[in-house]
Amino acid sequence: MLGTASASEAAAFIASAGFVWHQRFELAPGVWTPGVSSVNFLLDTAGVPADLTGLSVLDVGTTNGGCAFEAERRGARRVVAADIATQELYGFRAIRKFLDSKVEFVQASVYELPDRLDEPFDLVFFFGVLYHLRHPLLALDRLWEVAGGEIVLETAICDHADTAARGEPLARFCRNELANDGTNWFAPSARALADWVGSAGFAVTAADAWPHDAPERAMVRATRLPAPQEYLTLSYERPLAVHVR
Repeated sequence: MLGTASASEAAAFIASAGFVWHQRFELAPGVWTPGVSSVNFLLDTAGVPADLTGLSVLDVGTTNGGCAFEAERRGARRVVAADIATQELYGFRAIRKFLDSKVEFVQASVYELPDRLDEPFDLVFFFGVLYHLRHPLLALDRLWEVAGGEIVLETAICDHADTAARGEPLARFCRNELANDGTNWFAPSARALADWVGSAGFAVTAADAWPHDAPERAMVRATRLPAPQEYLTLSYERPLAVHVR
């Protein structure tokens, strides 16, 4: 269980931080970090229970670690936070120390995780990562290997930009068009997102997209199905081995 810092200690820590606050979460009672991505909104929209007692949780693309620390606060027995960035870039190490947290950190891409982790996880968070990936289906295939129960996935979608995409399994390939950010590569339609998740070996149990009239973001909750994954029975492809120098 996380230690509880005072409001004044938390405010001073935020003010002195030399890193970017990407996520907004409660660092101490009544004191919130100044990030733009709301951890509570993500977890509430995903339907993550207030009580995670006894569960193992993997947070992929953790940045500041807000979702991972909140999972620990909710009683998860083990929490692992993963990111391609170092623990210093978004202040994960400093925040972990400030909170006296036991969350583990793994520096790895989503593609590498099956080779870096020692158990499947009851619940996997995958928030704000998919559209940054050049190989989204490979990423979902690799998540299937580390998921032992459910995944909750949030991403940018293209339904707002192309009315023809609504209800169709289409995806847009982006080169700076998405938020003027060259690290954003693919924005699927809400339908394509659900189909991708299903093709990777999960059963979609809930889905939401917002804003309602012109959806830009979507959340999918899904449960891992037993092997084999769909592509192994329908195509000539075989699992890719990921080698990192």
